[in-house]
Amino acid sequence: MQLSYRGAHYEAHQPNLQESNTEEIGTYRGVPTRRKHFKLSQAHHGQVQLTYRGAKYNHEV
Repeated sequence: MQLSYRGAHYEAHQPNLQESNTEEIGTYRGVPTRRKHFKLSQAHHGQVQLTYRGAKYNHEV
């Protein structure tokens, strides 16, 4: 997905979510309420070059 903010264009990266299980936690107005648990895989993106008030620097993400 291509995004932009104040004229700077960048690419958005969606995290990979894995649903592990569903747990029933109670009822609300007579309807069972469930909660899902998700696992977020840790993705290493490497270094990115950023600019703050005209000063460029590298940051590891």
